[in-house]
Amino acid sequence: CWHAQRKTLFVVGDEGDIGEFTTDGALVKQKCIRPSADFEGVTYDPATGLLYVAIEEAESIVEVDPETFEIRREFPLPRQFQGKTLLKAGGEGVEALTFVPDAKHAEGGVFYVGNQAFTLSDEEDISAVFQVELPLRSKTGKTRIMGYFEPGVIDMSALHYDPATDHILAVSDATNLILEYSRAHELLSVHAFPGDNQEGLTIDPEGFLYIAQDTGGIIKLKWLR
Repeated sequence: CWHAQRKTLFVVGDEGDIGEFTTDGALVKQKCIRPSADFEGVTYDPATGLLYVAIEEAESIVEVDPETFEIRREFPLPRQFQGKTLLKAGGEGVEALTFVPDAKHAEGGVFYVGNQAFTLSDEEDISAVFQVELPLRSKTGKTRIMGYFEPGVIDMSALHYDPATDHILAVSDATNLILEYSRAHELLSVHAFPGDNQEGLTIDPEGFLYIAQDTGGIIKLKWLR
């Protein structure tokens, strides 16, 4: 993710690593903060500057201090919504994460969480983007799913909220597509997406798009709107 206050990029790896980089690729710092944890998405809250990392299989989100990389809190994700299992244990698991800030929201905003599924037929492990509320401000509230939408493609691997457009960008690794949605979850555009095993996505204020690849490396390109 792009961190507006620090003017740097944060990247996570699937062995519990987190790194901070400049936009030209220079390493600022790196640390393994939870060995063997499958980190699969990183975002931040612009009001506090704190980072949030999604952990696949554990199906949780950890809160991380960007300066020290200390884990402050952990929030297990619910697997059910309205009495129905949608994120079954032993499924492919959460793969994507972004935060949508909202000053009027009691918790400062909501998270969009992508569940990775390789079929559209499993009703208990759906390929979907979930809106999730965490007790970021209240400290005593519960983590809960607020709603979800189904893009209709498999392998949701990255999410990014773009404050410049107020749109949600979603990536399907298997189909090499980037899908652009309104906040009402209306599909606005679909584009072919470069890279190999694309599992991370962010955009900086200059309009550069960064694609983190699971095979290693970050692609930087100009996002031509």
